[in-house]
Amino acid sequence: MAGIEEKNTMEEQQPKEKYEGTNDEEKDPIKIFESIVAKYGKMMNLNMFKYFHSPGFNKKHPQNVNTISYILDGKNVKVGCMCGASLDLTDYNKLDKV
Repeated sequence: MAGIEEKNTMEEQQPKEKYEGTNDEEKDPIKIFESIVAKYGKMMNLNMFKYFHSPGFNKKHPQNVNTISYILDGKNVKVGCMCGASLDLTDYNKLDKV
């Protein structure tokens, strides 16, 4: 029990990071990417792309390989797949407001 209490106090003392959410989300690059898309991009398009290009969806997307790549390039937020498909997720209307 004492070990658990010490761990909790250490987590409370850490300063809050730039990204909102749990510590696991802050360390996971995909979660960071998704939070950026949710804020400045087109989340529905990302969800559809992930669905149609998920591992095992068809023969172009092998079952044992994560085929999706997440790309942050300056002001562009993109997602790509090893099958050759890519999608620009940037919502420029949201970027203009920043």
